[in-house]
Amino acid sequence: MIEPTKLPTVESIDRHTILSSPLTDDKFLRPDGMPFWQFLEIHDIPFQKKDFPFLTNYSTPRIKPSFDFKHYMELSSRGEALSYLYSGLGRALNYVGPVLDMEMKHGFNDHTDRHTLWVSQTGVELLQRSGHSYDGNGYFDEKTEVLMTLVGMTHDLGNLQTRKEHSTYSAWLLTKLFENTVLNEQEFRTALFSILFHEEPVLISHGIDLSEGNPLQWALIAADKMHVGRDRIGGRSFVSGIKNGAFDDIHILLNALIVRSSWHLGVGEFVWNLDFSVDQLEKKFESFTKGNTRLWMPSIFQKMFISKGTMYRESFVTQFSEIYKDRIKLAARSVFLLFPYLNSFKVVLTDNDTRAKVGSGQVTVCTERR
Repeated sequence: MIEPTKLPTVESIDRHTILSSPLTDDKFLRPDGMPFWQFLEIHDIPFQKKDFPFLTNYSTPRIKPSFDFKHYMELSSRGEALSYLYSGLGRALNYVGPVLDMEMKHGFNDHTDRHTLWVSQTGVELLQRSGHSYDGNGYFDEKTEVLMTLVGMTHDLGNLQTRKEHSTYSAWLLTKLFENTVLNEQEFRTALFSILFHEEPVLISHGIDLSEGNPLQWALIAADKMHVGRDRIGGRSFVSGIKNGAFDDIHILLNALIVRSSWHLGVGEFVWNLDFSVDQLEKKFESFTKGNTRLWMPSIFQKMFISKGTMYRESFVTQFSEIYKDRIKLAARSVFLLFPYLNSFKVVLTDNDTRAKVGSGQVTVCTERR
């Protein structure tokens, strides 16, 4: 484990000692010591070893260096960076979802490359609009774009080994996957720092204030926290469906009710937009309906509408504000650090009511102020 006192700043990271494997050298193991291939087999997760070009075929897989960091830093765009990363990661990112699905009865929210691609793109857009370089010592540039792509695509890779300490494992994996970092040591350390501290519990446990970080980290956190909606629903959740009680998990319900998540800069404020709908479902959502193409709503929403006339949207606002309050606050803090001239972070919900039960127009979910 990482010792809290050794990581107050980016400069303090010693990738050879502090970030040595929480388990052992370069073996790819689960926290209980189980080899990764064995874990997939026990949990009936179909896999092909060729999908993991950075792992050996041995019964206990070892990590093979797959990237040259000097070469990576010579790339000039997100597109080039994605091509380079996929060549070394293969299809491994798409196994993060099935692995995490083992964590909960109705599955976990999606962490495949649907998530990492969204985070990397949104992070790049945030940094472009803020004008910041990756470390805050200059202006947005090609180096910042490829570094944001790197942390966006790999920040959750450690979930293949464990959810609880996934940011630690993700950073550790980078130290094993990349060679030739000496000439770009500062950039590499900043990427490690950003991945290590993209979750609030880790920041708290190590006594690090978000303001001690850097724009790369802030963009990663803001993008990560704002990715909610239907594309975050994992495969096992669809399989479970309402017949097996999938909506007993409030996180699945809330994500199912959000068509898309986006953001824009207003006058003195940052607006996180949630497009809400109980209609217009894709075919894959059939398990969340009763055969009429409309999303099945939990009884608490229905009772509130019948007894008090409370629109579905207002019931959603109450639940979303409570369940995701920590996520909202962390996203807001990161945004304020990226955009120091903004005074408020507003979460807005919009919908066109088609059944007179939802509530038409726009409503403010909540507002965080600097």
